[in-house]
Amino acid sequence: MEAKNYLVAIAEFESALKDVPGDFTATLYLGIARSSAGDREAETTLKKALAMKPGDSRASLELGIYYFNKGEYNLAEDYFNRTIAAAPDTDLSEAAKEYLSIAATGGTAKPWMLNISLGTQYDSNVVLNGSDSPLPQGISGESDWRAVLYLKGRYNIVTKENLEGSIGYSLYQSLHGKLSDFNVTQHLLELKAAYNISPSLNLSGTYSFEYVNLGGDNYDYAHSVTPSLVISEAKGFSTIIEYRYRDIHFKDSDRFVNNSDRTGSNNLIGITQNIPVSHFISAKVGYSHDEDSTREDFWDYKGDKAFMGIRVKMPHSVFLDLYGEYYNKEYEGVNPVSNSKRKDIVHTYSGTATKALTDRLSITVGQSYTRNKSNIFEYDYNRSITSLFLNARF
Repeated sequence: MEAKNYLVAIAEFESALKDVPGDFTATLYLGIARSSAGDREAETTLKKALAMKPGDSRASLELGIYYFNKGEYNLAEDYFNRTIAAAPDTDLSEAAKEYLSIAATGGTAKPWMLNISLGTQYDSNVVLNGSDSPLPQGISGESDWRAVLYLKGRYNIVTKENLEGSIGYSLYQSLHGKLSDFNVTQHLLELKAAYNISPSLNLSGTYSFEYVNLGGDNYDYAHSVTPSLVISEAKGFSTIIEYRYRDIHFKDSDRFVNNSDRTGSNNLIGITQNIPVSHFISAKVGYSHDEDSTREDFWDYKGDKAFMGIRVKMPHSVFLDLYGEYYNKEYEGVNPVSNSKRKDIVHTYSGTATKALTDRLSITVGQSYTRNKSNIFEYDYNRSITSLFLNARF
């Protein structure tokens, strides 16, 4: 298969099926080999594999690729959408999205992608947290409007049968109406690689470098390494196991005089279970544990997070996303603000609705609410954000 000696591969998998009739892995790989060789039996074999494991994301993806290569884009689109629903936020779903993007251009492949989101948000309590990155909290206690630009690009360096590699860049920029000191500029560079060990096992890794400015001044920079394992199971279920090591360096400023005290590292391990409830509904549940080790022990913490998300494909090309999480953080040292150990319990809830306007344009409205309950008054707060974004992909 790797050397594209498909005829030999076909013979090997046919022999394997004689020894173990009905084996899913051999059937799927036989279908992949036949599809790559242009064999007329490829369609039947891939459908047989999918019948063995209904909803399997890899089998759905390979059927989509088969129809895509034949120019039957409507059929391909159905199987690609099944892959995305069965295995959201995985390399398989990213591949399916890329094929959908190519099909929208008439089948002309391109090695790059670009997503741009431009919008506005109303924040009831501006907190220094421009993205999902664990930035230190600076709580303004004030509400404000802000304009937001989010740009994400990727270029595929390696695209082989079982191996993919890419380089990506993301830019996040916020501009507040009144609180300009809270304007965040975040640059993120990513190197990714993924290898399909088998139809049901995918190994991937990401290295990222992040550089953040706050109010025009350097705020932090960080290096992260994230290996992950994706296990595809029967009927479209999949499990993601990941570990992340993050080395972060904070810079002092007039607003955050002792910001560098939080310089250190973070270790996280987590598991996510993707659940295909139906063709129109998918869900995910997960748990993660992380530990922060910094220069000052009162910033060190151990955190436990549980979360759940649901995506619903609604009529008229509307996607509804609902999410909730519980995050318990217990700090190690005595906080100088209160002379006691800090403990936070964070509840976060969000909902977004995205309407596809064209193949490349969509609009998203969203609402989120965060309740950070802390035993130290200065860190106790409520926050809600209302969002409106126009999204484009190229």
